[in-house]
Amino acid sequence: KKGVVKTSKSSDRRMAGDRQASSYLHNAIVKTDIRNTDTTRIVSNLHSKNTGNNKTVKRRVGDKSWEDQTLLEWDPKHFRLFVGNLGPDANDQLLHSAFSKYASMSKVKVPVDTKSGKNKGFGFVAFADANDYFQAFKDMNGKYIGQHPVQLKRAETQIKATKKK
Repeated sequence: KKGVVKTSKSSDRRMAGDRQASSYLHNAIVKTDIRNTDTTRIVSNLHSKNTGNNKTVKRRVGDKSWEDQTLLEWDPKHFRLFVGNLGPDANDQLLHSAFSKYASMSKVKVPVDTKSGKNKGFGFVAFADANDYFQAFKDMNGKYIGQHPVQLKRAETQIKATKKK
């Protein structure tokens, strides 16, 4: 078919075929070598729901490293979508209104560049229910949210907390 964009791997569809959505997502193994990339790396392997002031998330990109407590706001048991290709008009409210028809939507976030005050062109949406997560992916992938058609993917970052030093 002309003009059709495939955004998921056939192996992902095969693995999910006969399984409940939540078991497939929570048991998925993502094999990625991030040692030589400039992507964000989380350098701890402790997992915690405690979002008290004694916890943080260490992040590193290239030679820069910092602590980011905002990642602790996300429930690690929820299913997260990466929403790419957001236009300059996108913000948390726009993303929330676009996905608000899914009852289990729990959180949305559109990161903003601190220097320019503009969004970074992507966002995240979390769902408590795997079926809403899959339905949102089917319904919203390629649809316009604001000025651009969005591309959805499974958010693969593992949120791992460490104790503050």
